[in-house]
Amino acid sequence: MNRSESSKEGDRSGSTLLHRREFLTLGSVGLLAPFFKDLAWAEPLTTEAVVRPMSVAYIEGSETFRDLRRLPRKIRRPGFVDEKSTEALPAIVPAVSLFQGDTSLPGRPLRIRIDGLYPSLALEPKRWRELPLAADLDVLFPSADPALSNPLRFQAWSFRRRPGWNPSPPVSFRFPLDWQALPQFVLRVRYGPEVPPIVMRTKFTVDNESGRPRLRRGVYLLGLMPGAWDWEVKLAEFARKTPAELFSILVSMDPEGEV
Repeated sequence: MNRSESSKEGDRSGSTLLHRREFLTLGSVGLLAPFFKDLAWAEPLTTEAVVRPMSVAYIEGSETFRDLRRLPRKIRRPGFVDEKSTEALPAIVPAVSLFQGDTSLPGRPLRIRIDGLYPSLALEPKRWRELPLAADLDVLFPSADPALSNPLRFQAWSFRRRPGWNPSPPVSFRFPLDWQALPQFVLRVRYGPEVPPIVMRTKFTVDNESGRPRLRRGVYLLGLMPGAWDWEVKLAEFARKTPAELFSILVSMDPEGEV
């Protein structure tokens, strides 16, 4: 879904943003780096009205998954795992509670994949009314131009419940990770036509900075509501009965290349 063609909720015609289709096209043919040099579309973050901390969770043990593009069934559809199965389901923990990020990651390209709404079992038509009317997820990229101090916004993923069910498909892209450039996300969520949007933002860290999600290889959940992931939740419990306040966007982080 191209958000410039979606509802007025997603229209920010006053901003010069790199749209999803353009980003993927440029990236696929290797034109993104020179394109950055001439861009003047960096948007100051001070334009946000009220920005709240984004609540981010981490699926324990996901750093060991062989292929983050094809997650194990117990993660993709945890509600379908037989309760009698001996396979243990992991816990979902606040990403800010992890001891530390992976300090070997800076200097290696990071593959970020946004799979979409999670969990799939909880997002059946009978529960659509509990979802927001709209959600827009931006990824903030560092500017390659020293004259542009503001981050560059990539409109990575979006969702619309009206006038019809319309989530973006999964998207995957590279992030130029280093010590000074760590992934940042901005999420706008609107729950009603007359309700101001909730704006949330987070920046990952590979150190132990207080209040920031730790960056490591694995699977993350970006909460659609502030404070969604302030406590640990067992995936088995999450699958059986998922309260609407825990609905999230599933994102995976996977470094490319060898250390």
